[in-house]
Amino acid sequence: MDAYNYQQLSQLIGEAVQVSDQQGNQVSLNITEVNKGQLDGEQWEAFSVIYTSDEAMNISQGTYRFSHQAFGQIDLFLSPNSAVEFETIVTRSRAQEAQASSQGQS
Repeated sequence: MDAYNYQQLSQLIGEAVQVSDQQGNQVSLNITEVNKGQLDGEQWEAFSVIYTSDEAMNISQGTYRFSHQAFGQIDLFLSPNSAVEFETIVTRSRAQEAQASSQGQS
């Protein structure tokens, strides 16, 4: 999850991300917004990502696999805001993130 972060995603605005479910169905959604959350600060990383589609889609709220060259593959919870707009929200402890990064570098 290291590469799926506010800074990286902010650079991907306008790019397409592949989103697939457990049955193998796949759609392409565009990153249109990346917004810092209220908790974002020294202790917490908090942000949301708004994805849009060019046509209406019936995507249910749930966990999906997101794929993009910049961050690889990651499973995230996706919520529909409308038939063409979807959102993921990430809130995680910076201490846990730093610990995971340091363990990966050992």
